[in-house]
Amino acid sequence: MRIIPKNKIDRTLINTLSKLASQEKKVKAFKSRVRVKGKLIKKGKTKKGSIKLIIQKEDDKYNFVVVKTHKENFALAEQLKLGSFVSVVGISKFRAIICTQLKQLPKMDESKQTILSFT
Repeated sequence: MRIIPKNKIDRTLINTLSKLASQEKKVKAFKSRVRVKGKLIKKGKTKKGSIKLIIQKEDDKYNFVVVKTHKENFALAEQLKLGSFVSVVGISKFRAIICTQLKQLPKMDESKQTILSFT
């Protein structure tokens, strides 16, 4: 019986599988993000100085936290006024959603997607 040294094993299958696994992980992380377009109804500070935003979309309310270390989002969150329309993307952590992207919208687009029937 012939013994193959460890450094001589063909790793193409292992490399391909690891690439596919990393791509799938990225897709799952992107899908798990919370995306909300709504109206800012309440704004406050947390104990550590971050900004807490409560966004209302139809009947649902979402709690977002803008961390002080995210300089651009923090500066924009400070300038936001109650009743302004915003688009927020965040990652869900424990009790709140950590804000990763924040944009102020000039007006709210209330359009809905509909499924067209084929005849």
